[in-house]
Amino acid sequence: MAPCITRLAALCLLPARCVRAEEGLGQCHEMGSGRSCNAGISEAGSDGYLGYLWSIMSNKKDAVDGYVGRFEDDSLTERTTTDEYYDVATDFYLYGWGNSFHFATRFAGESLEDSIVRHEHFLSGKLGLKPGEKVADLGMGVGGPLRSIQRFSNADITGVTINDYQVRRAKKFTKSECSSQMAKHIDYRQGDFTKLVPDVFAPESLDAVYYIESSCHIANRTEVFQASAKALKKGGRLFSYEWVMTDRFDPKNSEHVAIKKGIELGDGIEELVGIQAPLESLKQSGFRILEHGDLVDLSEEWYGDHNVPWYYDMAQKYSFSSFRTFALSDFGQRTLGTFLWLTGQAGVVPEEASKTEQMLRHASINLVKGGVLHQSSATDSYPPSSYVIKLNFNTAGL
Repeated sequence: MAPCITRLAALCLLPARCVRAEEGLGQCHEMGSGRSCNAGISEAGSDGYLGYLWSIMSNKKDAVDGYVGRFEDDSLTERTTTDEYYDVATDFYLYGWGNSFHFATRFAGESLEDSIVRHEHFLSGKLGLKPGEKVADLGMGVGGPLRSIQRFSNADITGVTINDYQVRRAKKFTKSECSSQMAKHIDYRQGDFTKLVPDVFAPESLDAVYYIESSCHIANRTEVFQASAKALKKGGRLFSYEWVMTDRFDPKNSEHVAIKKGIELGDGIEELVGIQAPLESLKQSGFRILEHGDLVDLSEEWYGDHNVPWYYDMAQKYSFSSFRTFALSDFGQRTLGTFLWLTGQAGVVPEEASKTEQMLRHASINLVKGGVLHQSSATDSYPPSSYVIKLNFNTAGL
């Protein structure tokens, strides 16, 4: 995530070879708050639901107070906000979503896990990734989509995240999930994706880049896409799933504004912008838009009465079909929240774990509200819908 409201998918067609930056991998750089260098946030423990629950309970969540405080007094700095957010939220995401932190289109009979993998392969197909191409996953989370896309395409993929804890988690997943041969085609870097050249990549060294619900953490998308333009070769491609406000959002509607603010606070986003802002930023950064569309509307067109809304699992009162659907349901979220509150009151778990859960549950509630508004009204809502954009690099713009 993360979980950004409209996800914009962008594609640019440009060619390539990637020069990897040589700077120290795995070193903790103070890119954002620097708090991700905190030794109290550990990737140790098993990679399973009980292991993730243990991480929720044992890893420090003290950054949540400063994070929430900045939203309350409007003293936000996007990189610090993003870094601190993933310090406190990553363990919860692993527990609820697994290691791919994003939504997906879905049809009846398809599991949540399968829809997420298909969503990742859809991206790879749109980008036309090929074996040996040099690719960047910008805002990679813990690398779940990266590893899925690498298996599918056999491209060489480098993930970038501002959060050191996520880099450490990703490396641990690679050791447990990937063969030694596959691992040769995977790399992870801690870095700021608005400062890719020369900090992370050499100029014009990449064949393709993509964002999966990550660029929403920076409101000024021109800053984001210009960084990619510098790293891409002429003819390189860009694809992005974006969270943006749809044209249905009414800033004069108090319900819309409250939902938007709830999502921003609970998902580490300073300002959710409208769809036109990223489109203009792409053009200003030298890209030509080949294709874009709202994946919420498209999924309804594709699947008809078999369409499953992107927020379906979070909207369920309860579910026991799998642990993941249980964890995402209202009952599952309340169960975790009650457990953390009780153990916090007993002094077994830091109180900040309960505060973080409450913040994330507030985001879930507002995401569902936004989605339901979209389903029930053609004019009065703004869902987290996904745009797909193909882009061609405009060499004259460089």
